[in-house]
Amino acid sequence: MKRREEKEKNISKFNKDVKMLGGYAYTDQNIYSAVVASKKQSDGILKAIRSQKFKKPLKILDVGSGDGTYTFELYQKLNPKKIVGFDYAEEGIRIAKKKIRKKDAKRINFLVSSAYEVDKKIKEKFDVAVVRGVLHHFYQPQKGIEAISKLADVIIVAEPNGYSPIMKVMEKASRYHREHEEKSYWPPTLNKWFEKSGFKVKEQYFFGIVPFFFPEIPAKLIKAVEPIFENIPYLNRIYCGTNLIVYEKQT
Repeated sequence: MKRREEKEKNISKFNKDVKMLGGYAYTDQNIYSAVVASKKQSDGILKAIRSQKFKKPLKILDVGSGDGTYTFELYQKLNPKKIVGFDYAEEGIRIAKKKIRKKDAKRINFLVSSAYEVDKKIKEKFDVAVVRGVLHHFYQPQKGIEAISKLADVIIVAEPNGYSPIMKVMEKASRYHREHEEKSYWPPTLNKWFEKSGFKVKEQYFFGIVPFFFPEIPAKLIKAVEPIFENIPYLNRIYCGTNLIVYEKQT
């Protein structure tokens, strides 16, 4: 008998978002705070990938690709040989597939898959796996990490910063965070999970203080002072919202 895949309740919420909005709420270009917070993460991820000095062209795995917005961004910025995005939200993948241009069809692909089972569905290795804002939705993060770790020797993770007390308050107070079951992880715990799967921390950064889905005027004020808080050692671990880590397989 085929074993049933794990499926988080938040998957249905993401599917509803796509049906109502035509995409995910956090990729909505009409929400100022989401736009600037997303750009901050995108810039950090692109910088991290480029700093690894991979041989080009790259093969990229986009873990939890959602509606494909960030997958196409990686495709356009990095011009990879191949990029594969997967997500367990069927509606997100449906929208992503519709965005593929005919001329790009051999280099970009999307599939529906649980992260827990993806190593059984994808039978190839990638130069880098990008895990952006995904792990904090998992019910079994270590199981997901174990499966993903079989598909790439370098994994770049962007997660809500579990050091931040502001983040912890938002997870309880924000309706969006509650409905999508968001829960930031203590960074040393996250690192230990990857270590158990044979990886070590190569680089780690804390940045970005503009929250997603924040009122526009206060978000603009926060954005103005963001560089100050990002550059204060140790305090940036408390105030910044994103924890970005480059994990490398231990040899």
